[in-house]
This record gives sequence, structure tokens and C-alpha cells, in this order.
Amino acid sequence: MADPFSILAGAAGLADVCIRLAKFLKDAKDGFRLVDQELEDLAKEIASLQSVNESINELLKRSYPQGSTARTNPHPEKIRSKNWRATNTTLASCQLIVERIEAILKDVVSAGSGKHIKRDQVRKWLKQQSRKEELNTLREKLKAHQVTLQLSLSAIGMSAQILIGKLDSVIESAQKVVALPYLGRHFYTPQTVSSIFTGRDSELEVLKKCLFTPSSAGHLEAQKRFVVFGLAGSGKTQFCCKFAADNKQSFWGIFWINATSKEHAEQSFSTISTIGKVAPNQTAVKSWFSSLGPEQPWLLIIDNADDNIFPVHDCFPDSSSGTILITTRNPMLKTQGTVGPRYFEFQGLDERNSVELLLNAADESVPWISSSVDCANVIAKAMGYLPLALVHAGKTILAKLCTLETYLDFFEKTWDRIRYAKRPNATTPISDADATIYSTYELIHNHISAKKTTASEDALDLLRIFSFLDRQQIKLSIFVRAESNPRIESSDVISKEGERKEYSRLIPKLTPAQILKNNVLRIISLLSQLGYRPVLPKFLSESNDFFEIRLKKALNELSQMSLVSTSSDSGDCYSMHAAVHLWARQRPEMTLVEQAVWCQMTATILSRAILLPPLGDTEENETFRRDLLPHVRHVQQVERTIQTTFARNREHRRKILPTLTPPITSDRLVQLTKFSLVYAQGHQLEEAERLQKYVADIAIKYLGKENIKTIGIMRLLSGTYWQLAQVDKAVELQKQSLDACSKVLGAEHPETLQIMHSYGSVLWLQGRIPEARKMHNIAFEGLKKTLGSDHIETLKAMGGLGRAVSKDFGFTEAISIQTEAFAGLKIKLGPSHSATLEAMDNLAMAHFDRAAYRQGQPGDIDRALELETEVFTMRVEKFGTQHYHTLWAALNLARIKAIRGEIDEAFSLFLPGHKQVGKDLGETHFIYLFGELHHARILMCAKRYEEAEQILSKVVDFHPEDRHHHPDRLLAMFSLIKCRNMLGKNETASLLQELIEGTKALFESDDHPAVKYILDGQVLSKDTSELLI
Repeated sequence: MADPFSILAGAAGLADVCIRLAKFLKDAKDGFRLVDQELEDLAKEIASLQSVNESINELLKRSYPQGSTARTNPHPEKIRSKNWRATNTTLASCQLIVERIEAILKDVVSAGSGKHIKRDQVRKWLKQQSRKEELNTLREKLKAHQVTLQLSLSAIGMSAQILIGKLDSVIESAQKVVALPYLGRHFYTPQTVSSIFTGRDSELEVLKKCLFTPSSAGHLEAQKRFVVFGLAGSGKTQFCCKFAADNKQSFWGIFWINATSKEHAEQSFSTISTIGKVAPNQTAVKSWFSSLGPEQPWLLIIDNADDNIFPVHDCFPDSSSGTILITTRNPMLKTQGTVGPRYFEFQGLDERNSVELLLNAADESVPWISSSVDCANVIAKAMGYLPLALVHAGKTILAKLCTLETYLDFFEKTWDRIRYAKRPNATTPISDADATIYSTYELIHNHISAKKTTASEDALDLLRIFSFLDRQQIKLSIFVRAESNPRIESSDVISKEGERKEYSRLIPKLTPAQILKNNVLRIISLLSQLGYRPVLPKFLSESNDFFEIRLKKALNELSQMSLVSTSSDSGDCYSMHAAVHLWARQRPEMTLVEQAVWCQMTATILSRAILLPPLGDTEENETFRRDLLPHVRHVQQVERTIQTTFARNREHRRKILPTLTPPITSDRLVQLTKFSLVYAQGHQLEEAERLQKYVADIAIKYLGKENIKTIGIMRLLSGTYWQLAQVDKAVELQKQSLDACSKVLGAEHPETLQIMHSYGSVLWLQGRIPEARKMHNIAFEGLKKTLGSDHIETLKAMGGLGRAVSKDFGFTEAISIQTEAFAGLKIKLGPSHSATLEAMDNLAMAHFDRAAYRQGQPGDIDRALELETEVFTMRVEKFGTQHYHTLWAALNLARIKAIRGEIDEAFSLFLPGHKQVGKDLGETHFIYLFGELHHARILMCAKRYEEAEQILSKVVDFHPEDRHHHPDRLLAMFSLIKCRNMLGKNETASLLQELIEGTKALFESDDHPAVKYILDGQVLSKDTSELLI
């Protein structure tokens, strides 16, 4: 065998470098603010390797004690010698890898050695990004060697029986250390595991074995997927949740996707995006999963993939480090499995487990007597051994509604009633198979109803409401907000009325015609409300200080009978099984008219839970609205189904029936407006536009444009148009809103001036710089006069003015304005507020532009770098790396770094996000073209003129005709001319003439500073090598 002393020396050498690197990681952690999590993971891996190394050292000493002369059997000795040689080789490889990791990290740390802490942090982050792939490769090799060492230890231990017990303990300890980085940092499953989960032991063991067995040597690691398919109620989701809970320590993160439909899947990906801090879309989240690597293994449960139209493989991230479990009723999906037997088919439990589950659910005293077991056997057979039916049967018995002996009689009578009461024209017909399960629910429903208590009545109301919501992630906060928000809104109305009275002197006096029109509108509104009152359940309409207690008592009634289950440890989030969800909405006693009433009631609750901006203009409310999307979508889908059924019934009977369509009242219009915000928050912009346009058209038709409510919805629709890149529509609506508000409230009213500020911002984005500057100036001066110079709205308007002044080449004035705006907002809102960060970003780029256009003062670029680094750092921490606010800061920071000659860092900052924008928006979108413009200008800083020329040519050509005089296109033309001059090409005369004429048209002047800048012969000359951008 290898010389024991050489092995000990190798172990000592590895220990030395591990200790050195561990100490370095601890000391360096403070300098890695942006990447400290990765450092923690790496430190744990090094600690794990140290543990295995210590085990080797201990085992070697025990195998060959000092002075030992005992003879051994030559054959086992030969095997053991072979394993020791392999161990020695692996130890040497480990030492080399750890030394290379140490060298990389020291190189990264040395990237930031200046006086500016924020700047150093970004430098380190950029350096780490540039060497990330190399570092990850080394870490993967290190983990592979670690596994090899453990296998060698195991083999050596098996050949030395005397040490086997001790070795098992050592290996188990080492494996525990190895598992440390994986301890479930994130754990999100569709539902909690039932306390009486029964059976499926062999399946759990098989699944664990095939998912955690390493691939054989020489085979590429493939993504591990396993499918569980079978009948509804057979326990597929519970099984996957049980596996996840049992093996939580084996995964860095456990997540789930609701694959009921494409829309539900998109919502699930959007929710996960907040964890990964990436863009809220499926592509970005899948890319994030793929980037996690083997050191952060994850489990993704894709639940209820039953829809044949929705391809489940669209949910698979492209990564070999992840594990995917799929639940479905569709047997065709079993082909998606990749490991072990690839799939399980679930039907009922076996007889023994079925009896055990039923008796546990019924809380029968143990030991169970034979007569109870016999009755349970008969019941289980009648229930088809389905876990869901067995649990509800047990709950019925537990509630004393019947006994084990009499349960089947109750069951059969209820089944007959359902079969008799089934309506052929129901919105969703009930099958005979479902009726078998539904009869157990009916028994429970009758038991709750018979109590006649406040809690039981509230529970049944909640059950109906839950059935019109999406069945997953039903949060308690929906009802809490629905109870409290109306008071907040009423208080806001009173406050605004007080403000309008305060500024009444600014409001133009109404003409007789306007007074008459307002009175008529008031009468029409009152008449439309006659006989209409929003229907609410008693627990909301009779709400008081004990509302939450009453709500929780009702939920407890449902939880005790397993009609709902908690889906979070805090108990503030609930879910329903799909079968319970459908039954509660389609019970025989639930007529179509009742369905319409409860559907409208549910929609009202959702609407009351949402606050309109500016009341709901917080990050917390944004998250809440995003999470409401599946509920809003579901209640609207059910509403459409009900209306379709009414229409079909009318046509069939050839007579007019009451339609019970929601009346077009002001409350209904507010509801649709609030729902549009939910769709917009969930990036369903087309649906948001449809709802907002519907409300705007009605408001314009009945109230006219010169109405405060109409102005509000027009402004909201304008924002949606902007997000949809329908710029002209957005600008036109803002203009109409401004004109209308000027007539209603007067040109000097604060609300008018705030709209003017918003209008100036869209003009700036549209490239209409002089008009934008004029609007911002009027808005700022007016708000300063009415609200004061230190009011938040005044400071925001000041920031808008400074930005427009800077783009109008008034750089020094812009810096003065932006400095004041930034300082004021920082005091009022705090340093990390989005408005403060926007002001800081504007100030940084004002300094940058002053230097770029050769009007700079000493320190401009350094000040720009300092400010923009701060903006980028805080946006990464707040939003993640792929949020559009962060991408904007990354682009600006890249521009600053490029001008300083830090080209590699500029590209590391800019290119990853830029590529993602191209995927998300398309390569002809004006936002992507803006990024391409600056991509080319960074290339010019690197003197890569030919590449830059190709990009700039496309940017100039791709801008549509209506944007030919947009500043972005003009800057692209300017850069293209400079590029061609640097390459010695002469075909720039016509392009230069177009640039000059376009610039004159943009700034409405022949002697504007921008025109003079272009006409300066030195600026575009090839003899001027430096490029300021």
C-alpha cells in the first residue's frame, strides 16, 4: 500500500490549506457584501472536507498503530492497500483544488482595495462574476473528490472489520457535515403533511433511493424527474409533500408550481421570482433555477398537471442539479419520469393501511377491537380505499354524526339524494365517481349546519366563498383587509374633500350648465344604486372588534372536518382539495341563482381587500395584489361560466329569465378597476388594459372627461399603455387628463400640477425634451407655491425638472436642481426609497453628462461613479439583479465604467441583463434598442469599432419613422458617424446632415448647445481618439 506516512503527510497538507482558506473566508466575508451567501456555502464545503480529512487521519492511525507488527491476511490487505493508494491520490487532488480556490478568492478580494467601500464591493462582485464559472467547476470537482474519499473510507472500513462500527459513525458524521449547506433554506409545498398520513412507505423508500443514488461513473448527470399519477383523492399531493418534509435536509430549497393551468403556473413562477430576486416571469425563474448549481440542490413539485392543453415540460428548468416531482391524473405524463421506475400509479391504499387511516381519522381508541376493524374494512371498500374519502368518513364519525356501524347507511342515503338531485344543466355536471366522494362531504356539511351556532354558520359561508376563490393560497389577510379597508377609504375621501376645500379658491366656478349636469349625474347615480346593496356574509357585515376571532373560529370548524387545510406553518394560509372545491360550488342545493349571488359576494370581498393608489402604493400592497391574481382570475372565470349558462337556458326555454348580471354601478366599476391593478401587478397587461378601457369608456360616456373619477381611470390606463409600449396612446391620455383636470380643478390646483409632472415625464420618455422641460417647470413652480418647497410631491417634480434640464444640455443647472431634490427626498423618504434612488440616479447621470459633453468639472466622473454605485448596490439588495430598476442602474454604471477604461467590468454589469431584455421584449423594442445603443458605445470605448458599427447601423434602421428625431436615434447616428470616421470610412456626409437637421428639429433651435456640439469639427474627427459617452 501507499506509505502511511505519506498519506498522513497528504492529510496534514490538506488540513493546513483548509484551515488557511477557512480563516481567509471568515476574514474576507465583510468585504463581500454582495456575495456573502456564496462565501458561507463555500466555507461550509471546506468545513465538510476538513471533517472527512480528519476521519481519514483517525482511521489510518487505527489501522496502522505505531510499532504494529501483526501479520494480516494478504488478500484483504491487498484490497485495503489499493484503497489507501486511491485515497492518497485523491487527497493530493483535493489539496491542489483548494489551493486554486484560495488563489481565485484572493484575486477577487484584491479587486477592491481603494478607499470607496461601495465601489470596492462592486469591483469584487464583478470580479467574482467573471471567475464564477471557473470557481463553480472547482467546487464541483471538490465535492466529487469528497464523495470519492467517503467511498474509499467505506471500502477500507469494510476490509477492516474491527473498525466498521467506528467508521460508520465517522462517515455518518461526515455526511451530516456535508449536508449542512443544504439544510432547507426555502421550504414551500402545496400543503402541510397530515398528522395521520398513512401508508406509501415502500413508495417513499423507493423514491428516496432512486433520487439520491449518484449516477454511475462515466454517465452524465441528468435531471431527476418522477411522476405520481392516479385517481383524484388518491393522495398524490400529500405523498409528494410527505417526501419533501422527510427529506428537507437534502435540499437547499423546495418549491412548487400549481400546474392546473398555464395561468396558474405563471403565477407560481411569479411568486418564486421574489425568492430568487429575478424578473417575475417563467423564463427568468427557470434561468435562476439553472444557475443554482450542484451546491444548491432543489426540489420542484409540479402539482396537478392534469390539463392536456398545457405542456408540463414547459415548467422544467434546464438543470441537472434539480429534482422534479409531478402529480397528475393524466397517465400519458408517466413518460416524463427519468429515474428508477420513473412513475408510481396511485389508486386506493391497501386494505391494512386503509383501515388504519380511517380509524385514526375517527380517533378510535387503541387497541382497536375486531368489530371496529371489520366495520372499517367494509367502509374502506365502499370508499374505494381512497385516502381523501377515508379521511372525511373518519371525520364524520369523529363528529358523532354517525358511528362506524351506521356510517354506510348514512352514506348510501346521501349518495342517493345526490344522484337524484343532480341537474343535467349544472355548470359543471357531477359524475357518478365524484358523487361517491361527495356524499361524505354532504354528511359533514349537514353536521356543521345542524349546530346552528355563529361559528358553524360563518364556516358554511366561508366554505361557499372559498369555492369561488382559487383553491390554493387562500390567505387570512384577504378577509382582514376586506374588513378594514373600507374605513381607510372613507377616511381618505374625507381627507381629500378637506384638501379640495382648502384649495377651493383655485377651482374655477361652475357655469349653470355644469351645475345642472352635475346634479343630473348625482340623481342618476342615486337611482342606479336604488335597490342595490353589496351582499356580504354576516361575519363581514356584522364585523366588530372581535372580527378576527370570529373568522378564526369559523375556519377552525372547517379545518377540524378536513374541508380546508393550512398550507403554511403560521396558519394564516389555507387550501382546499380539488374535489372539495368543486363540490362546495356544485352542491345539489346550490342553484344557479345562488351561485351567481355567492360569486358576486366573493368578488366584492376581493375588491374590498384592494386599495387603489396612492393608498395602496407600497411594496407590501404590490405583493398582496400579485398574490391575489389566481383568485381574481378564478372568480371572473366562474362569473363568465354562470352568465353563459343563463344565456343558454334563456335560449333553450325561449323566454326572458333574470340574468343576475352584476349591475353597472360605481361600486362595480371600482371593482373592475381594482381587479385591473391585480392583473397589471401579475404582468397580465392585456387583461388590465381591457378592464381599464371598459371602465374608462363607461366613465367618459356617462360622466364625461371633465370628471375627477374619469380623470383617475384615464391616468391609470395611460400607465398601462406605457407598460405595453403603446407610447403615443399613453401620451395622448395623459394630455387629455391634464386638460380635463385644468378645467375641473384649475391649472394651479395641486392635483392638476401632479398630473402635469407625470405628463412631463412621458414627454421626456417620448423624446420631446423642450416640452417636457416646460411642463416640469410649471409643475414644480406651482407645487412649490401651493404645497411648499419641502413637500414630497414638490421634490419629485423638482427631480423631473432636473432630468429634463440635463437632457436640454443645462448640465450645471441640472446638477444644482437634482442635488436639492435628492437631499430633500432622502430626508423625507429615507435613503433606500425608490423615489430617492431615482433622484440619486438622475444626479449621477447629470454629473456624467456634464463630463461627457466636454463641460465637465474636476471630480464629475468620480462623483457619478460614487452615486451610481450606491444606486446599483441598493437596488440589487432590494430588487435582485434582474429587476428593471436594477438593470437601468447597471447600464448607467457600465457607461461610467467604460469611460474610465474599465471595459470588462462594464460588460459584466451590462450584458447579462441586456440579453434578458432582448428575450423578454424582443430585439426591435425601443427599450432593447436603447441598450444596444450603449452596448455599441461601450465597444467604441474598447476601440472595437467594426462591431460597434454593425450594432449602430441596426439601431438607426430599426427605429420607426415616428421616432426618427428621438434623442436615442440621433445619438446612435452621432455614434455611427464617429465610428465610421475612426475606421477611415467617408460615407457619412448625408448621415451628418440628417443628424444636424434632426437635432435642430428636436430642440427647436438652430443654435442650441447640442447643435453647436455636433458642428464642432473636433468632436467627430478621427483625430480625437478619446470617446466620452
